[in-house]
Amino acid sequence: MSKKKFLLDSLLNIVGTAIPIIVIQLFTLPIIGDLGGKQYGLIVTLISLFTIISFPFGNVLNNVRLLLDKEYNDQGYSGDFNILLFSSLLVSTILIIIGTIYYEDQFSILNIFFIVLISSLNLLREYLVVSFRIQLNYKLILMNNFVLSLGYVIGTFLFKVTGMWQLIFVIGYGLSLLFIIKNSTLLKEPFAKTPTFKSTTYKSIVLLCSSLLKNILSYADKLLLFPLLGPTAVSIYYTSTIIGKIMSMAVTPINGVILSYISKMEKITLKTFIYIILISSGVGAIGYIFSIIANPIVLNFLYQSWADESMKYIYITSATAIADMIITVINPFILKFNNINWQILINGTNIVVYVISTFLLFRHYGLMGFCIGIFISSVYQMILMIGIFIFSYKRDPILESKE
Repeated sequence: MSKKKFLLDSLLNIVGTAIPIIVIQLFTLPIIGDLGGKQYGLIVTLISLFTIISFPFGNVLNNVRLLLDKEYNDQGYSGDFNILLFSSLLVSTILIIIGTIYYEDQFSILNIFFIVLISSLNLLREYLVVSFRIQLNYKLILMNNFVLSLGYVIGTFLFKVTGMWQLIFVIGYGLSLLFIIKNSTLLKEPFAKTPTFKSTTYKSIVLLCSSLLKNILSYADKLLLFPLLGPTAVSIYYTSTIIGKIMSMAVTPINGVILSYISKMEKITLKTFIYIILISSGVGAIGYIFSIIANPIVLNFLYQSWADESMKYIYITSATAIADMIITVINPFILKFNNINWQILINGTNIVVYVISTFLLFRHYGLMGFCIGIFISSVYQMILMIGIFIFSYKRDPILESKE
């Protein structure tokens, strides 16, 4: 692996991912926030809903395809993934319909249609973009995210005219998907099974269960706070996490680059793993300080109506974001060099810790207790993942790929 190319690809992926995040967090959502705390809280909850469902389905197929691409090519197989893609769209559509009906105050066919459309577009683009990762072509990924950001901007202006916030994501995801399809051949693969279909499906299901658990934890805060404290509390909480989330989401691309490169590796040593953790922790410490300094400025500028309330929680929500950032960097190594069933244990036990800690602390300390419970859950997951890698290393001093 060329260190120079790895760093360049990481930089391209960070920049590419940061652009749409900045557009959404610092341009689009503040404009939606003009609707008021109650309506803003509902919209943030619905965004969390379609993200929590569409992202795992698309991203899991993306990662499985990336990890197994060499195996399929070596054996001359073509197929399986379009069947899994169709099945994912079907299941996610059912879940989205149920979730939208639950959170919407009034039953609306039009609203359900838009949320299903947004979810489907996002699922498709999350999977199909793997064609760029397989090629290690991060210039195309950067260009795709420029197109996505342009779609967000166009959609935001249309929202100002029509009042339909869904257009932001329909246009953003739609333009991005068209760009990916134009530069990918994955949809042209046969809608057929290969001899490895059962094995691929099993790995996809295991990772999907793990990813759903992980994403439930990532977005459960908004989904749980909505029925517990109402949409205004969601607005206050979400606003307190903005800078931390931007930093955490900006680091997520490194996860993708790491997985793209280590998909071609066969072994790794403990020294390399510890070095990566130390670097991530150092970056996280700097990011935490930056978050504490930047939050008052950003929140008072973008969300004056409830910035003071949100400021009460930035110390703990920023710490949670940093822990999540380190987890993001560690996870590709657990995925590549440890048995895939560890993913269920990690996210399954973490959801138990999450539920117990958030609800117990929420009962005694309200929203602050809820935030502390989420932090405890993230720290638990980080320690568990490091422990699993060290445990596996002691059994096998030079870890080999577990594909």
